[in-house]
Amino acid sequence: METRLGTVTALWRYPVKAMLGQRLRTADLTARGLAGDRRLALLDPDSGEFVTALQARLYQTVLRCGAALDETGDVRITLPDGAGTHSTAPEVDAVLSAYVGRPVTLAPAPAPASLFLGAPVHLITTATLKRLAAENPRGLAEPERYRPNLLIDTGGDGFVENDWIGSELRIGDDAVLRVVAGTPRCAIPTLVHGSLPRDPDALRVVTRANSMPARTGRDPEPIAGVYAEVVRVGTIAEGDPVRV
Repeated sequence: METRLGTVTALWRYPVKAMLGQRLRTADLTARGLAGDRRLALLDPDSGEFVTALQARLYQTVLRCGAALDETGDVRITLPDGAGTHSTAPEVDAVLSAYVGRPVTLAPAPAPASLFLGAPVHLITTATLKRLAAENPRGLAEPERYRPNLLIDTGGDGFVENDWIGSELRIGDDAVLRVVAGTPRCAIPTLVHGSLPRDPDALRVVTRANSMPARTGRDPEPIAGVYAEVVRVGTIAEGDPVRV
């Protein structure tokens, strides 16, 4: 017998790794996660490595850029000043390199599962955000700072998704996810995200309130949200029930 845990209240995909997410009303869940998620990334040609906002001295400004997949399959990129380009434009690498201040190339990203402890979908609950907001001197915990794919409204207050690890969740009629790990947090939530200002407490409150092993055998670390792998594909929409 299934038990209802909550409702999908928001969905995001991130067409370019480390850029702002694209809010969706519905999304196709594929074996690799939400369709179009982490499709592209910036490549540092000097190191041969993909850019992440963890390289804050060099690349934290990438978090101020927006990326949205359009109906043609192209990715539109918007810079903080409103200027834009798109992924198939001949000048895209030059525009992004000028913005970042060093040479970068827009390239296909590695599979999302390789980025997320082996699981491509990230969930966080309203209960977790409510607890983090209560612990934060600003009184806020914006979901965009924690970059989830799915925000689940569970009501209540507390890190309820910790108890989902190891469980299978049915979302809507068809999609099924298996929750495999907690989501470890680093400095990224503290950085400027689009119009959201820097918030050094965004990591401190997680560390203080919910440090635990992300998986069995790991050392405790600040956890907010969970990672899940895809068991069955389907369409996910705002308002879909989430059942265990």
